[in-house]
Amino acid sequence: MSHLPRAHAVVGMRFAAIVLVAASVLFAASVLFACSRPPEALVFNPPLETTGGAADTDTPTDLGIDTSTLTDAVTNEIESMTADAIASENTLLSDASTHFAPLMTAWINCFNTPDDCRIAKITAPDSPERTRLTEAAAYYTAEQLRTRPGEGRLEWAIESAQAPSNDSLRLVTCEYDTRIFFDVSLADTELGDIIFDSTVWTRRVEWGLRRVDDAWRIESRRIDRRSPVERFCQP
Repeated sequence: MSHLPRAHAVVGMRFAAIVLVAASVLFAASVLFACSRPPEALVFNPPLETTGGAADTDTPTDLGIDTSTLTDAVTNEIESMTADAIASENTLLSDASTHFAPLMTAWINCFNTPDDCRIAKITAPDSPERTRLTEAAAYYTAEQLRTRPGEGRLEWAIESAQAPSNDSLRLVTCEYDTRIFFDVSLADTELGDIIFDSTVWTRRVEWGLRRVDDAWRIESRRIDRRSPVERFCQP
């Protein structure tokens, strides 16, 4: 009977270690993870490639747990949980990039030919981005504003991804935008196209994607931070 308290203490320590690491893994799985390499710089109509991602996960040592007190079974369980979490995170990031890349390309092309923007194909019905992009395309068409291939580009990278549900994704991108907007209203005159805006922007943008009829569509776009001076992220 004298050994029971000690036995309970050991079991308690093992259970606490598992719970602590499991909580850390679940927390890490919900955090936005950075991409492991920069993507291809987007120009207009580029070949699409899938980018991968890498996730950092706390080890027992990082959490202040003395691994010498853990049995092989507990250690193996922790390693298995960590590996599963990393695999799940990498899959999510890869899938997000695969779904998002063609949408982003089409979205960029809307400012090259705003009167031919395929808004219904890239945005979710009744979504904030469908409303915003419709208004933007109408404005750029009416004012005869355009971007041109080869005149700057928008480079982007997915910094992180979350899946609130099977039918929604939340992505955060870093964007470096050197596109030049032209006023083409005088294209047929001696003056030709006039530079309307050549501001270079660095932006961090949160995108919402929704699955509609087994296809992903843009639901929302929110600029979290932007600067024409500081390049605070590297796509």
